[in-house]
Amino acid sequence: MALWGNETNDTRLTESLAAGRVRMTGAQFLAAFLAKKGVSQIYGIPGAAILPFYDAVRELNMESYNVRHEQAAIFMADGYSRATGKVGVCAATSGPGATNFLTGLYSAYSDSVPLLALTGQVPTSLIGKDSFQEAPMVEMARPVTKAAYLVEKAADLPRILKEGWELATTGKKGPILLDLPLDVQKGLVEVDWSEFDFSPPQPPRQEIARDTLNTILSMLYEAKTPTLLAGGGIVQGNAAELLRETAELLQIPVVSSLMGKDAFPNDHPLYGGLVGTMCQTPLGNKTILESDLIINLGGRFDGRGTGDSQRFRSGRKVVHVNLDNRELSRHISTELAVAADIRDFLEHFLAFLRDKGFIPTPQARQRILDLQEERIRLARRTKFDTLPLKPQQAIAEVREAMARDGILTLDCGISQIWATQLFEAYVPRSFLITGRAGTMGWGLGAALGAKLAYPNRQVVNLLGDASLGMSLQELATAAKHNIPVVVVVLNNSLFGLIRQQQNLLFEQRCISTDLEYENHVQGHSRGLDFVAAARGIGVEAELVDGPDQIQGALARAFSQNRPYLIEVLVDPLAQCSVSLDGTLTGVLELE
Repeated sequence: MALWGNETNDTRLTESLAAGRVRMTGAQFLAAFLAKKGVSQIYGIPGAAILPFYDAVRELNMESYNVRHEQAAIFMADGYSRATGKVGVCAATSGPGATNFLTGLYSAYSDSVPLLALTGQVPTSLIGKDSFQEAPMVEMARPVTKAAYLVEKAADLPRILKEGWELATTGKKGPILLDLPLDVQKGLVEVDWSEFDFSPPQPPRQEIARDTLNTILSMLYEAKTPTLLAGGGIVQGNAAELLRETAELLQIPVVSSLMGKDAFPNDHPLYGGLVGTMCQTPLGNKTILESDLIINLGGRFDGRGTGDSQRFRSGRKVVHVNLDNRELSRHISTELAVAADIRDFLEHFLAFLRDKGFIPTPQARQRILDLQEERIRLARRTKFDTLPLKPQQAIAEVREAMARDGILTLDCGISQIWATQLFEAYVPRSFLITGRAGTMGWGLGAALGAKLAYPNRQVVNLLGDASLGMSLQELATAAKHNIPVVVVVLNNSLFGLIRQQQNLLFEQRCISTDLEYENHVQGHSRGLDFVAAARGIGVEAELVDGPDQIQGALARAFSQNRPYLIEVLVDPLAQCSVSLDGTLTGVLELE
């Protein structure tokens, strides 16, 4: 059956040549390259324009996980990558299959996540002729990828793949797209595997100028209330342990940005909380606002983290360390900007401090003791004696029921804001969110990818009912492949965050944020019945409406070793604490 004219069917060809060279199809080379790079899982949906690649994947016995929507496949690759630091790989056919990757590319690009998206394309002879399922994928993907390639000849594939892989995994990481015409996948390529280096990458060590380290040390000595700000680069750079050692030596509080929440144990005596206008804690904002020196390690100083930049900057000095020199002084001016790999920087800085025999002052130690008292005093309430159940209490119960190294994935929305404020993270790469993109429907796919990466760790997707409405079909993916994630859906039958904005900013003029309706089949008025839907898909599920039921439900879920859904009915009137004026001091405490 030929969708685009005369097409040959035989793509199974591997021929050994002289001097260690091998002749194979483009698709076979691509699959073999990925296998040699350690890729063992592919997420996606096969289609006519990507079938040669899938056939090559089958020949190599690589695991192929089919999904119900291509968007979930790229979210799985994203979640796998965030949880492991490795490259996640997804594949889709041409046209609408490929375009369904765009939101996932945007999400990964926004947070510098390395992944490889493979899309089929019509034969090269038909490109630009409005062919069936032809889409200008490279042009659409270029703004949301680190690089996007249309591979026009099979002979170009080795060079492009080698280059793309290096781009994805070095420097400021990010997603790469390869658009693969059908004839390129079937075309022949000669390969000398000795020309490829498949050993684990060893990034070059970067020297940090001693003058730079001396300047920072002088600023620390001059400061009375210095603070370390942990950004997402700490996690991506595998530098969390170095950060802990540095903070403990200095006896300086560590606050985190949204993407750096799991960079430092949230129960450590030095942890000063989360900073921001929406995703924040009272302790975090108080700690940063009382500081006279901020050392940003691997963060961006984005607007939701700083609020009004002039107010944030006023009265304090700033040191900014970031791998990407384009981020330095981009949002907040600095006294010192250091373009460096965060791990290299911390290794040099820690050795420098030890060489100098640094000893924290009694005042610094007293500040940390005071921090413990402030943590207790400023903690937000999570215990309520009212019904409907407050989502804040539900989130606290989920944290208590999960293992310390359990992985939580979050969608965007009010459930994410509550979780960032109340759910403590202890282990790097265990608190998975989309930061800049704020993607709804992301968390379930990400949870599936994370669970496939770590089968023996608990993985929970915590989300709201509006978000699950965008990914519900992927419970079938979990059921088919028996991926035992636990989905905890906080159901208030609303687009909760948007309803809160309508209430606070639009004088309660509400439109299109109500999701409840009379469900005559199930006999209730909350609309979509997630328990019934999950069971219909083949996923065990239960309904919870009281705080004392959550930990038992999670214990049952974790013991099943099958996917499981817990629907928690929560108070639709509950609100999250957010800033109304765009400043860190303007956070309105709400429940």
